[in-house]
Amino acid sequence: MKANFLSALGQGEHGAKRSALLRLAILSSGVSKLCGFALQAIAIPLVYHSLGQHRYDLYLLLTGALATIALVQMGAGPGLTQGLAKANASGNREREASLLAAAFRVFAAAALVTGALLLSVVHIVPPERLFGPAFAADRHEIWVDVNVCVAVLAVQVLAGVVDSALAGYQEQVFIYLGSTAANIACIGLLFLICQHDPTIIGVIVVLYGVPMIPRAINLVVLARRRRYLFRAFFQSSRGSYGLLLNVGMAFWGIEIGSLLEQNCGNYLLAHLSSIEATALFAVAYKGIVLAGAVVSTVTMPLWPAYTDAIAHRDVEWIRRSYAKIRRALMIYSCAVAVVTMTAGQWIFTHLMHVDMTGNGLLFAILGVYFVASIWTHLLYVTLMGVENMWKVAIVVLAENVLMLLFGIVMVPRLGAAGMALAYLCASLVLPVWLLPRMWRGALRRISNTLSTSEIDAR
Repeated sequence: MKANFLSALGQGEHGAKRSALLRLAILSSGVSKLCGFALQAIAIPLVYHSLGQHRYDLYLLLTGALATIALVQMGAGPGLTQGLAKANASGNREREASLLAAAFRVFAAAALVTGALLLSVVHIVPPERLFGPAFAADRHEIWVDVNVCVAVLAVQVLAGVVDSALAGYQEQVFIYLGSTAANIACIGLLFLICQHDPTIIGVIVVLYGVPMIPRAINLVVLARRRRYLFRAFFQSSRGSYGLLLNVGMAFWGIEIGSLLEQNCGNYLLAHLSSIEATALFAVAYKGIVLAGAVVSTVTMPLWPAYTDAIAHRDVEWIRRSYAKIRRALMIYSCAVAVVTMTAGQWIFTHLMHVDMTGNGLLFAILGVYFVASIWTHLLYVTLMGVENMWKVAIVVLAENVLMLLFGIVMVPRLGAAGMALAYLCASLVLPVWLLPRMWRGALRRISNTLSTSEIDAR
């Protein structure tokens, strides 16, 4: 069915096929996120009550190791997506096979190193020092559970190659459909495990292991549809590692900038202001982040599509799609901003039972910041597909360094509102004006390059 579906799409013009796949990816991404939210809403109270507080705390500490997967997967995945899109556009099957083989090797090495490091730390360092005195008697259970965690981590790392490859071929829809099916299956299996034999290993296998099944299916289908990809699996991939790691390191820079943005506001407030101000900002900022999560449903599938469009020299498609998406996101962000500024205090005070009385300035600033952040987020994602990735990473890091500097100055004077103002000022001082210039410059360079190529061809 999957092969027939893609064949039908492939019969049309490539730009139309790209648009259709992008729409399907956005739609399936939204469904996947909704199912993911439902799974988390069910899993948190269910696992807590079935395991008990002590074992639930241990479960959180152990699965925290799996959070390292995000940075490990960033290593080669984006480079593989970008490289496959370009190689596929030029019909260079040998290059595609070389990139995939190199990615599997890089990911396997990352899994081995990360797994060995986690196992060494847990087996060498006493549990009371690693997790706290309350877990001193859980040494044997910790060892067994960590072995399972590491095994799941290794499989997740390798499965990341499949996701990145599908993104390179503009087939993210199958990633999200698989994720949706896995989330639904996890809900049923979690009820079964928690009612009959609730164990940490059982919960880990359900929540982290089951999602690997659709990825395995996607790998099998990918191997059947594109047999040539696996011909170079045991051959040299010289020349491919540099591309994978160069783009991957730039993505690491972007991830570090995102971590600074999400966590440093609370850190500064905790050190420079009161506990009350820290809590108020944390809750209000979390609301803004959740509202922004809706936007990622649209933008996550976007940058691979732009990479594919550049590879196929389809600049007009980029212009049209960017204009449509920008219009929709600006309408959404302005609506959220108006609600935040006019009803934010009431919503948090009466619906979320967090007293925000007297914090109108905080919500006014966060409303304006939300519009600026959505504007810059779209430009960041767009430039990731059409511009040098390192330029984007440098701007992201610079913006968050500015945020920290502004926060140091403003938080002692304005508290939570000062931290919100620091976020807004950092956005206005750098990316709000710089990113549009980078976007226009990138389009000019691409158009000039294509014009030169057409003249040379004549």
